[in-house]
Amino acid sequence: MKHSDQAGPRTIDDAAYVGAIPDHYHRSIGPFLSEPYAQHIALRIKELGARRVLETACGTGIVTRRLREVLPDDALLVASDLNPPMLAIARRTVGERACVEWAQADMAKLHFTDHTFDAVVCQFGLMFVRDKLAAVREARRVLQPGGSFLLTTWATLDRNPIIGVAHRAIVGLFPDDPPQYLQRAAFGYGDRNAVAGLLDQAGFRDVEVHLVAKTSVARSAQELAAGLVEGHPLVDEIRLRDAACVPAVVDAVARAIARQFGEHPVKTRIAALIASGVA
Repeated sequence: MKHSDQAGPRTIDDAAYVGAIPDHYHRSIGPFLSEPYAQHIALRIKELGARRVLETACGTGIVTRRLREVLPDDALLVASDLNPPMLAIARRTVGERACVEWAQADMAKLHFTDHTFDAVVCQFGLMFVRDKLAAVREARRVLQPGGSFLLTTWATLDRNPIIGVAHRAIVGLFPDDPPQYLQRAAFGYGDRNAVAGLLDQAGFRDVEVHLVAKTSVARSAQELAAGLVEGHPLVDEIRLRDAACVPAVVDAVARAIARQFGEHPVKTRIAALIASGVA
């Protein structure tokens, strides 16, 4: 692949799920990655009996929908995200008639008052926050004493081999300047001790972190590749190197996935860390 002649650092905003990225994410990769854990977290919230729930980094509403299904009709559910385009899709995903309050919010600077919620959920959002300690402290601040925080982050690439295959295929196309988004950002915060230490430092008690594996299925290697590349800011990292090569990158990732996991459907194990703490 060729490289852009533009000078300057090759940096992107890891948290900028804007433009066409949210739609690609929701159609192609969101269900594959998020749905198995959305159901898991929703059941945990149901078991807790929570009645005032805040979801941060709600994305396109995959978890929000599952939370609303298990919460009592009169329970408060506030779903927030940094990016308005993600919130727009989340509204459509959950439905305008669903009893959900929507809010644009930076999880590291929440605008909610102290001790408002009895549960806070953050699924696959903390990895993209620069000040992770601030985000976890904010979760504790808005929780009532004794309230629960449920957090999921992706385990490392070695625990998610299908993502590792995609990452290596992309790196192979840009050997002199490889995009590192998947390893650096999305799957870059999978150390159990680091996650546990973060919750401890933020003041949570009874902290637990578990590695949880799930089976997930995508309709095809091509769909999965399109979602991985175009459904993350990874696509911006690729465009910095060669703006015209995105379709070729998607095809290369699809071929790599198909060789190891089959062309359609694609069924594999994925793994995440699920952390919890009590305020």
